[in-house]
Amino acid sequence: MKIASYDDGVKFNLDNEIINELATYGVIGEGADRLCEIVNPIYQYRVMQAFKPAVNGLEQDYLPEDTRAGFQDYLTPDGQVQMEALLDNFRDFIARAGFRILQVPETPQEYVGQHLLFAYLEQFVRIAGGTMYLEVQTGRGRMDILILYDQKKYIVETKIWGGGMRYETGKAQLAAYVKLEAAAAGYYVVFDHRKNPEPRVETETLDGSTIRSYVIPVIQERPSD
Repeated sequence: MKIASYDDGVKFNLDNEIINELATYGVIGEGADRLCEIVNPIYQYRVMQAFKPAVNGLEQDYLPEDTRAGFQDYLTPDGQVQMEALLDNFRDFIARAGFRILQVPETPQEYVGQHLLFAYLEQFVRIAGGTMYLEVQTGRGRMDILILYDQKKYIVETKIWGGGMRYETGKAQLAAYVKLEAAAAGYYVVFDHRKNPEPRVETETLDGSTIRSYVIPVIQERPSD
């Protein structure tokens, strides 16, 4: 997970038993910067599935109390996904869940935000009747989720906060990917684990593409009573 979630990456060192084994089986390779890269998106998908518990205990909190038709609320009559509203609700869900996200079983605490986003979107896609793919663009630091619904593409990129410069670079990279895929917009979800996180939501036009960005604080320890 660290290989795919952080820009810093992991040094490609075949003397490391785990790295050696992953390289032997073709899961990772050495990038141009001598860091580990996941060589195939399907491996990233399998990693996510391996750490995703069958039940995370928070499914009943995905939607607000005033929901009318569950996840169907985020579909328009003309067959479009209201991605902005869907991700706004995910941000609110993380806030509603609070420290309870630390109780999600079998999931490394550091990556719980990304796992919950993956599970949340997966449940939406299953109910809506769409399809979801993982696209690892660089093999390290970026996880792009591609949702197909009614012949339309929706791109969500997720990563862990690594500083302001990397945040801005990530938006530019996403804009280029959105343009390449001819999608209407891109959605950038960054999880902030710092002790003093800076939540934000912003919408910008970059290189002709609309990018909606979220920085979502993720609690790392239960508050003292």
